[in-house]
Amino acid sequence: MPLGLLISCQASYGEKYTKGNLEIFYTEDCSKYVEPVADYFETNNLIQEKPHSIQLTSSSMGSENPGFIMKMIVSDNKQSIPEDKKYNISSLERDLKTKVYKDLNFRIEICNENFVPIDS
Repeated sequence: MPLGLLISCQASYGEKYTKGNLEIFYTEDCSKYVEPVADYFETNNLIQEKPHSIQLTSSSMGSENPGFIMKMIVSDNKQSIPEDKKYNISSLERDLKTKVYKDLNFRIEICNENFVPIDS
């Protein structure tokens, strides 16, 4: 197999930062939030015993209103999220928005293992 074909088949999730078992993939425009998010996860005991990944990206929520997205992988292949987990995710989203993103536009998306959003 030609090397060029092999490289083009690999998915790129952005740059990678690791803290314990937490892998954070990120785009360049989110780089200043990587360490604060990792520190938040560590301080709040959110780093799991097994490796897990999140992705930090940005979106242009209108040209005057850019925003940030944290994509979290659901490990159990469910296509919907139970109500109690939705509440926990919503609480995490509010806390990160306040403590890390300083009230900028921020949201969490629940994704499959390829960081493709699933219906929650």
